[in-house]
Amino acid sequence: MVLTNESRVELYHNKEIILENSYPNSYPVDIRAVKAIAGRVFPTAPTQIERVVEGVSTYVYRIGYRNETFYLRVLPEEDASFSPEVTVHTQLRQMQVKVPEVIYFEHYNEALQRSIMVTTEIKGHPISRSTLLSTEELHAILGEAGRDLARINSISVDGFGWVERDQPYTEHSLLRAQWSAHRAFMLEHWDADLAFLARNTLHTSEITQLEQLLSRYNSWLDVEQAYLAHGDFDITHIYQDNGHYTGIIDFGEIRGTSRWYDLGLFHMCTEEDHPWQLLPALLSGYGEIISLSTEHEQLIRFTSILIRIRTLSRVLQKRPHTQYQLQGFRDDLAALL
Repeated sequence: MVLTNESRVELYHNKEIILENSYPNSYPVDIRAVKAIAGRVFPTAPTQIERVVEGVSTYVYRIGYRNETFYLRVLPEEDASFSPEVTVHTQLRQMQVKVPEVIYFEHYNEALQRSIMVTTEIKGHPISRSTLLSTEELHAILGEAGRDLARINSISVDGFGWVERDQPYTEHSLLRAQWSAHRAFMLEHWDADLAFLARNTLHTSEITQLEQLLSRYNSWLDVEQAYLAHGDFDITHIYQDNGHYTGIIDFGEIRGTSRWYDLGLFHMCTEEDHPWQLLPALLSGYGEIISLSTEHEQLIRFTSILIRIRTLSRVLQKRPHTQYQLQGFRDDLAALL
């Protein structure tokens, strides 16, 4: 099996709509400050420093040093810190999860007036851009990624929602998030989003079905313990090199959620409009680490719908004529009702 360019463009067109306005496309970083940071991190001057334009949640600079590649990341927000990500990377590497190593971190860099960190590289390419993988290679990579995702989803968080970034953590700190209840986090925008979608996109019967869905599966929102979610988990963040899994990148969207959040997001992003069944391969590895409920398929679909409603509302408010992921939403709704 080969992932064609045409298929990849179709698959990731929707995600690009979400990302394009997430942060400003440029930030007036003084390259002299970047070089000064590199000078503190590395014993001799790096051979190359360049901006990575693909960065969304952070500003990223690629640094070449002694035939190795490192990444300097700069947070866009002045009052936020990379501290929770450093904590997550440290804990995950201690658990033998394949994620980048943080080799340098500043809670607040005076020159840039922002938090910074430098990480090692995960070798290879994301499987979204790995066009020559066989079915067997792809499924083996996804199985390993599933095991690592389960380990990520096993880290406890104190609260639900975005992990707090306004204070430093230690490697043994319990990550903290803003909401005390899972229900409050997942339904924060539910009523407003349904009202918007009822005016612009969804049929009256579909709004009624969504209300029935929430009523029927209401108890699934009562989650006692929050666990870490990658928060942006799809095949653009799973890397391979020569057909072998090398790791997972980009923890800029971490949050406390149920264990179904990343799986629901993965399903939303990758299980539509194409012939490859990627989720079962991911779940084959995931289930080796965390036992899956007999209702896991329904729980994943339910979580995916909750994520999708928020996504639909956000996207369509920016691009009113874009019919984003409606078929996938309708498929999930039909499967649950």
